[in-house]
Amino acid sequence: MSSTRLLPLLLLLSLGLPARAQDEAKRVFEPIAAKQAGFDAGKLAELDGLFADDVASGKLVGCLALVAHGDDVVYARTFGSQDREAEAPMTEDAIFRIYSMSKPITSVAVMMLVERGKLALDTPVAEYLPEFAQVKVLAGDKEVEPERALTVRDLLRHTSGLTYGFFGNTPVDQRYQKAGILTRSKDLAEFSQKLATLPLLHQPGSRWHYSVSTDLCGRLVEVASERRFGDFLAEELFAPLGMTDTFFTVPEDKRDRLAQMYRKGEDGLEPAGALSSWRFLNANGFDSGGGGLCSTARDYLRFAQMLLGEGERAGVRILEAETVREMTRNQLTELPGGARGFQFGLGVSIDRKGRYGWGGAAGTRFWIDPENDEIGIFMVQINPYTAGDYEGRMQRLVEQARER
Repeated sequence: MSSTRLLPLLLLLSLGLPARAQDEAKRVFEPIAAKQAGFDAGKLAELDGLFADDVASGKLVGCLALVAHGDDVVYARTFGSQDREAEAPMTEDAIFRIYSMSKPITSVAVMMLVERGKLALDTPVAEYLPEFAQVKVLAGDKEVEPERALTVRDLLRHTSGLTYGFFGNTPVDQRYQKAGILTRSKDLAEFSQKLATLPLLHQPGSRWHYSVSTDLCGRLVEVASERRFGDFLAEELFAPLGMTDTFFTVPEDKRDRLAQMYRKGEDGLEPAGALSSWRFLNANGFDSGGGGLCSTARDYLRFAQMLLGEGERAGVRILEAETVREMTRNQLTELPGGARGFQFGLGVSIDRKGRYGWGGAAGTRFWIDPENDEIGIFMVQINPYTAGDYEGRMQRLVEQARER
């Protein structure tokens, strides 16, 4: 990108920031010229209006959008405020609660241990977590034996029979709520013990159902690696990839970069209460691999580039290419409609164009397009998320901008 084209972006980012923050913001992304990467710059610039208009109308307070082609960032913009009430503009190094975008990271950790022979996809979970040896399935008003064992693969692809407790109100969900599965477990070991006392919602492998499966994967990592889950991630994944701003608890010296959470109020978006940040600011012993990580667009881009590179980024190999291919192929083909409807791999969803990714409860989204060597990331903080389909609209504009 030429200095004349880059200058307006840098001026926008520097407004209201101290000198140190200005320097850091300038270094986070240095987009190359869109033309150089094979994009129509004018069409790609239409992304600006998509977000700026919604900030101006109050539909969004602030957000960050990024598009990368391989190793090169071709579009990176911040819009609106990181904290509207404090009059702090959104910055490129803002930290976001990524909620369920933690799941692909946890899934990669599991697959790292599969490669090392510490875990096996089709081995019963009970072989690693003995408390699951006696787990039952709720059928009507009776608890019955499972038709087959719950496996590690079931956890990764959400065919385990586990549930969440707050997305539905089945008898099993009600028992999750009463037990405080996610809210009153002091650590992953206690979480696993509690979970094993409750029946499964359906037979293992019989259907896809979004659940705490990925949190249980975190406990598998602990047992297989003999390390706390958060330590394994920090040492084996984040450090090698240079993901310096991804953690379960935001360090004291980085909390000024944690974006404010918003929610829908009577008069538009309003700040969410302090509870929306409590677990991200106070180490509580529960490393939620299903929804507990905070991260930045820069860090998540590095993680996504590793996946796009089939396990390798900048000379650092995290997974073998064959492992990434297994993660990103549809694992639901044997289920009703699985071959032609909703597709899910091991920790990521897959669309009909072969793009894969996932999102978080506060609106964060990422996708990877292997065929076109592209990555898209959208960061925002609205929970529950009430805004539009920015991922889909970004994808359509990027497709139009791609020069054939």
